[in-house]
Formats: sequence, C-alpha cells, structure tokens
Amino acid sequence: MTPAGRNAPCPCGSGRKFKHCCLSKQQTAATPYTAQDRRTAFAKLVRFSERAQFVEEIRLAEILFRGGRYDFASPAQREGLEADEQSTLAFLEWFLLDHDLFADRGTIAEQFLAARGADLSQAERTWLERLSASCLRPYEVAEIRPDEGLGLRDLWTEEVVQVRERLATRQLVRWDILAVRVVQGPDGGLVLEGVPYLYPPDAMDPILAELRRHHRHRRRQLATDDPAVFFKRVGMVFHHLWLDHVALRPMPTVFTPEGDRLAPTKAVFDIADPARVSTALEGHPALDRQDDGSFVWLQPTESFTRILGTIAIGAGRLTVETISESRADQGRKFMEQLLGDAVRFRVTSHESFELALARGPHREPDPASTVPAELEREVLAQFYDQHYRSWPDVPLPALGGRTPRKAAKLKTVRPKLEALLRQLENGSERDRLAGRPAADVAWLWGELGLERR
Repeated sequence: MTPAGRNAPCPCGSGRKFKHCCLSKQQTAATPYTAQDRRTAFAKLVRFSERAQFVEEIRLAEILFRGGRYDFASPAQREGLEADEQSTLAFLEWFLLDHDLFADRGTIAEQFLAARGADLSQAERTWLERLSASCLRPYEVAEIRPDEGLGLRDLWTEEVVQVRERLATRQLVRWDILAVRVVQGPDGGLVLEGVPYLYPPDAMDPILAELRRHHRHRRRQLATDDPAVFFKRVGMVFHHLWLDHVALRPMPTVFTPEGDRLAPTKAVFDIADPARVSTALEGHPALDRQDDGSFVWLQPTESFTRILGTIAIGAGRLTVETISESRADQGRKFMEQLLGDAVRFRVTSHESFELALARGPHREPDPASTVPAELEREVLAQFYDQHYRSWPDVPLPALGGRTPRKAAKLKTVRPKLEALLRQLENGSERDRLAGRPAADVAWLWGELGLERR
C-alpha cells in the first residue's frame, strides 16, 4: 500500500509520517546509486537553496548553528572556524537537510524533492530521499573491522549497528565518540553519510546530559517518541557540542599531587657567598646535581621519588623553579634554612599554566636519537608494563584520591573509573594508529573486575 505522499501517515499504523517510517524500507537495492549520482543530486540541491527566497533563512540559520559560541572565541579562533572547510560543509548539510523553514514549511531538501524531484534520476532521488530522512545521532565506536566496517553503539538506545566503511576504519579507534548519519546504502546495507563530528571520549557524559536536557525541553513539542524525529530537530546541537568540547574547548584545570593548581613559579635569590652556596647544595641528599650545573630537588615517597623542582645558579642568582606557588614557597623556606645569609631572597614570580603552555619551552631541538627503534620500543614497553602494573593501586586525583582498585568497588565512583579506562585505552589506540609505541591497557578491565563492553 502506498500513501498519497511522503508527508502522509504511514500505512503501517505507526502514527508517524511515511517519510519517517516505512519509506526507507521501500528503498531497496533495486535502485542502486553511484558516487556520481550522489554528487549530482547534492549539487542540484545546493543550487535550489541559492534561490532568493532562502537568503533571509540562511542568515538566521547561521546564527542558530553557531549558538552564540563565536562571541566567546578569540579573534584567532573565530578566524580559524570561519575558514574551516569542515564547519562550512557541516552547516550546509544541516541547513539543507535538517533546518525547519519558517511557517512549518519543512526542510529545503523536502521542498526540493517536492518541487524538482521529477527532474532527478531514480538513483539521484533514492539517495537524496534517504539522506533527507536521516539525522545526526551520537555513537561510540565499539568495534573496528579494518577496511571493512565499524560497530557503532547508539548512545541513545544502546543498540549496536554495523556499518560498511573503509576509510574511517583507518582513522577511528575504539571508544571514539562521534555524531554521524547512518543511512541505507546502495546495496541495502548501512553506511555513513555526510560530515561527522568527532569528540574526545571524556565528552560522552556531558554530551548525553546536554541532549537529554534538550529532549526534556522539546518533548511536549514532538508528536512522537521516535528518537529520529528528536535528533532531526536538534541537529545544530551537535555543532554546539563540537565547539564546546573540541574547537573551543577550554584548557583543563591541572593540579599537582598535593592538590594545588598548576602554575609555573620561580623563587629568585641573590647570592652573597657563592662558595658556601655551592658546598651546601652539593652536600644535601635531597639535591641531585645535573651535568649543566643545576640541581634537581627530590622528595622520596613510599613507592617512588617525586621531583619537586629544579635549582639553577647563574649570574649571581639562585632560582628555584617549581610547578606551583605552594612548592615555590616551600622551596624558598628550604633554601633560607639551608643557605642562611649566603643568599638574599629577591622575588617570586609565576604565570598561569595556559600562558606557559602557549609560550612553550625555549630549548634547542633534540638531536636525532641514536637508539635503535626496536630497542626504544622494548624499553618503552617495559616502562609501560611497570607503570600500569602498579597503576591499580596508586591514589588518583581524578578518583577523589582513591586507587582504581578501591574505586571499582564503589558504585558511585565506578563510572568515573570506567571513563578513565576508556580514555586510557583510546589514547593508547591513537598512539598505535599513529605508529608510536603504545601501552596495552585493555587487561586493566579484568584486573579491576569490570566488564569491558
């Protein structure tokens, strides 16, 4: 049974429009399309959207798509976003396929199909109808089948869908979070279409929280509980989330193991008695002299030795360099007690972590390594193995000072631990994909008694 049109109620009785329900089921492999069909169909859609009647629509749509985020970007960030080809294509795709025109006139793609659909070939129309009915949805990469496809876990429904894809299997790794369109391909299988958004693994919970907030706000406006209808309405939110968590993501707040905010700090002294200073520094067990004449300030703990800072001498000055104001104050007291009137305190200076990171270290480029690559990988593998063997029993600030082993037993803290494990594994896979030495951390799930989905 075929209804009168795409906007008519679906004959299956679901209560949804035909275009949002069984239309795609009727689009089978009987009408395959090619890459050329996709290009020509989209080009015709773009030309249709350039009509004068849509000029005001596109201006207001750009404001909605940016979501006010550009107002808080730096001039350099804003310039970069405006020149970013992916952002431009993402806007065009959303504007054509998802943006509701004024007076409930549907999308531009729907208007185009109604007005000019007869001018398209059957293959062009098939592809454009499938694309028009699609929506961006949030997924987590659950499986990679190299050069074959992906298993994507729908973060909204928990359903895992299998898509055929070759290029993305070389670019994505497990636990990646992305928003993408999954549509029926020319042979009936599922494929990825359009511009994807890639987010860091730690953005999953904030992304879901924001989507749920929008769902609560719009629930009464929607005539159905179908998630596809909801995601069609909030397609621009995925761009807002990409700006918040990727393009305009603020610098993380970093703390020292003592809980102080990271802030490179220097305590500077004038040297009154160089010989006495040299003798005192050389003889102290907590100071380790380096080849360049500086000293590393060490603090032994039960399981390892912590570096508290460095002490440099030059041009009649002694400088204690640390990563926090608290450590610099501790270093000042240490030097005054150790050296007495052989030094005179001059000043303490510090800068924010963000500024220090932007400025970057001033140093000569490292010489080319003479260590064979195979030996380097072996040494790093041993280091990673030692580090992660002890990791389950090391207190971590991200877990409120608890060890991963203890956090695994606490229902309230376990989600944070699982998120941390996903980040570790994702970062390791990224290193491996880039050809860098990578740690094997997947075994930590079993070690901590956690299920690795």
